[in-house]
Order: sequence, then structure tokens, then C-alpha cells
Amino acid sequence: MAGEQTISRFTEQFDWEPVVLNSDALKAYASFIVCGMGGSQLGPMHIQQFAPKPEMILHKDYGLPDMTAAMEKQSLVILSSYSGTTEETLDSGRMALAHGLPIAAVSTGGTLIDFAREHALPYVVLPDTGLQPRLAFGYSLLAIARLMADTSLEARIRESGKKLNVQVRKDEALSLARALYGKVPLIYTSRANAPIGYIWKIKMNETAKVPAFSNMFPEMCHNEINGLDPQETSSLRANMSIIMLTDALDDPRNQKRMQVAAGIFIERGISVLQVMLKGEGFAKALDAAIFADWISYALAAHYGVPDEATPLITEFKKRIAA
Repeated sequence: MAGEQTISRFTEQFDWEPVVLNSDALKAYASFIVCGMGGSQLGPMHIQQFAPKPEMILHKDYGLPDMTAAMEKQSLVILSSYSGTTEETLDSGRMALAHGLPIAAVSTGGTLIDFAREHALPYVVLPDTGLQPRLAFGYSLLAIARLMADTSLEARIRESGKKLNVQVRKDEALSLARALYGKVPLIYTSRANAPIGYIWKIKMNETAKVPAFSNMFPEMCHNEINGLDPQETSSLRANMSIIMLTDALDDPRNQKRMQVAAGIFIERGISVLQVMLKGEGFAKALDAAIFADWISYALAAHYGVPDEATPLITEFKKRIAA
């Protein structure tokens, strides 16, 4: 199937050794602010969730987040743009430079690496293997960990990636993909696993070219659940399919909420597919990411869409640049 080679070679990313250029400019930092969009934030997002020390803020917009004076002195701003041309991230870099903040960059090249070289900033050049950002997840994890100068974190990421068996859940994933034909996926996780739900959403949006949405427990029980209730709006949810990403490590109260919610949805005629997350920390996240890849490539093949390219994003960028 299309994409099988990309999936089968994923573990090779964890053999890569990032090199920090202009490394003398790096110091020890109490916190990190990672500016990036889309797939370029997937690595930092998972580091933030599964290695929550030290503090990390993710910024997905123009400019910079609000910071205290202490944060400005103690934080490294990391500009993460796989292409090196992301408008919002470059704007964050220019603002950080104007404020005299310490900056580092991660990219395959482009304007961002030129910016880093011009201003003698620390930077890591990602391998330009032709992958889309969402598929270069391993490179992103390692590059960010290297800029954080966290050898223990980097070792945990590398070990989890090298031990990953990309084939072990293939059949389960392809079976789930068949159940999703003609459906709009609604992906639910616990709050603790929110980055995993989000990476599933991104892979289905970008690889399979289908609308897909993610949310988390317990928050969805206080609002979204009600939108899946009335008979009068049942036609709106007729083509929706709920994917519950369950985890034996979740708070038992959230496990109960997910079970009860699944029963309610089934009673209302909504398809519910349950997937048990396996492992812990980065091992769990990487296993889930590959699971999502198998599903997304199978859906792309079913719908006959280009799997790895993102033509509408490319068109959108051209239009806003005009």
C-alpha cells in the first residue's frame, strides 16, 4: 500500500544525531517557548506532555506569548518550522530578536536557517528527506531535546523510537480504517493523552484529506457531548464515527466517563470504535502515531487522494503571499 515504505522506515529517524550549530550561544534555561505551526509542533507538544519538566510553552500564532520579566530572562525561544518558511514562526523570530531574547531554530533550511545564520543563533538543520512535517516526528523530538540540552530526555526518546515495532498493529489499524470509510472521525482521549488525539487528527486531515476532530475527557462531558444528543439533529451526526483512544493508565474516573459516554453514543446510533493505547510515555505516543499513519494511508487509498502531499495548504500559502 502507498506509504508503507515511509512507515517501515520511521524508526531510522532515531539513529540521527542532531548537530547544534553556533552552540556556544546556548546556556542553561529554566523554560522554553516553542514557536511553530502544524506538524512542526508535534514533537514539542509531546515533549511538553510526556516530559513536563522543565516548563515549556507552545506558541501557535504570530508574535510571542505574554511573558513575565523573569520568563524573558530565563527562557529560550525555539523557532520550529520544518520548511523554514512558516510566516507565523518567522514573525515570532523577528519579534524575539527585537526584544533581545535568546533564540534557537530548527528547520530543514529556508528563510529560518538563513535568519539563524545571519544573527549567529544556535540552530539544528533537520534531515531533508522529502517527508512532510507530520512524518518527521522523530527528527523533531530529537532536535528539540538536543536544543534543550537534556540528554536524559533525548535518550528516552531515542530508546522508545528504536524499540518501536511499526508492523505489530498494522492489521488492527487497517481493520479500523475500513470501519471509517465514509465517516468523519471524532477522536477522544483523556487530557493526559491529548497530544496523541491531536496527532491522529492531523494525520487524518493531511494524509487522508478528511475532516477529523479531536477533544478530551473530562472536558467534552461538559459541552460537546450534548451536541451528539437530539433526535432532531441526528442527520448531522449520521456520518460521524467516534474513536475512543483508551488507556489503562488513565485516571479511573476518566476511564468510567469514556465507558459511559461510549454507551450513550451507541444508544443514539453513533458508531464507536475503541482503541487501547499501549505502553507509557514516548513509547505510547510513537506507537499511536504509527497506528494513525496506517489508518490515514489506508483512507487515502480508499478515497483516491494524494497521501503525503498537502495541496490545499500549498495553495493557501500562495494566496496569502500574493
